[in-house]
Amino acid sequence: MNNEFEILSAFLESFEPEVSGRSAEPVSDADRNKIERFARGELGADERAAVAPMLAANENAMRVLLRALGKGA
Repeated sequence: MNNEFEILSAFLESFEPEVSGRSAEPVSDADRNKIERFARGELGADERAAVAPMLAANENAMRVLLRALGKGA
């Protein structure tokens, strides 16, 4: 379990400090599915790399991630 938190921590630390505001656009069903799969650890490296910019740019996408992680707790 600690390793999972270390991986998540390293992922979140990889984002540069926020300089401008994040988008608050709605998250599409397809993106929601990707984020939920990301939270369950079901994405490969390329898919994770594609999800990361979305999480960094859209606060609603980050909320989806947090909810998905909370469901798994």
